[in-house]
Amino acid sequence: MPTIMPINLHVSVGKMLRLSVMGALLGGSASGQEAQSQAEKLAYGADKANVPDAIAKVKSGDFGAVHVDMIARAGAVEAIPSLKQQFVYADDPLLKPKIAAAIVRLGDKDDTYWDFLVKLATPALESDAPDFMSYDSQGKAESGPSPEFVAWADAHKLPHAGLLEESRYLLPGMVGILGWSRDPRAIPLLRQALLSRNYMIEIMAATGLAEIGDKDSIPLIVDACRKAPAEAAAVIAEKSLVYFDDNSAQSAVDQFIPKDIAKIYRDAKTHGNTKPMSPPLYDKLPNQ
Repeated sequence: MPTIMPINLHVSVGKMLRLSVMGALLGGSASGQEAQSQAEKLAYGADKANVPDAIAKVKSGDFGAVHVDMIARAGAVEAIPSLKQQFVYADDPLLKPKIAAAIVRLGDKDDTYWDFLVKLATPALESDAPDFMSYDSQGKAESGPSPEFVAWADAHKLPHAGLLEESRYLLPGMVGILGWSRDPRAIPLLRQALLSRNYMIEIMAATGLAEIGDKDSIPLIVDACRKAPAEAAAVIAEKSLVYFDDNSAQSAVDQFIPKDIAKIYRDAKTHGNTKPMSPPLYDKLPNQ
């Protein structure tokens, strides 16, 4: 079915939108914070002594850098009241879901925030749109829109303007937020998303399952890799299978990812980057 995102965008399209969506998943803010260096974010986020400062900033409405991300990863449940307060006032379409996901991730039992995340992800889960990109005979992404995507849009009488951003960044981003919440209720939804015709949605679904650590989904992720074009399959594996301590997952990594690239990801994991939604692993997407 055709999809229209149930939130209004307040960010520019193209590169800025891509950075905003991925920034929201990684660091929290989509309000101009992309200009801050990745090194600064990592330095701030790595120091657990900064958690009280992060909570104070969230309480004041300052969501710069990795404040929400740090609070969630530190398990700082004392920040839940402040996050709930800011959720009410937040109108940024990428920040508000991140706050909701942090509240869920911290274990709050109010279903309001989970239901909000599911509502945002539902258009992606129900979409039958094909992938926006074309892939050549070697499985490498080419510039879109693909003929299949154009035909789908025309059949649903959808204007082409804005569909790139929705297909490549917004819908996948909402699926990714489900996984970032680390709520087990996301598992069946993410598995459903693995069946999407949109490879970006598949990538984010696999990433979310790895973030949750659902080993039972490994065969489903491997199957998604087998069915995807080579370039998309490699990214699916990079964002998910690398992070499972499982022989079948690691065997699939060697099948779908070039050895030199696989070594980079494995080295990052060895040095503490143990979850797929940690920087710097949104640096490679098909034909980004």
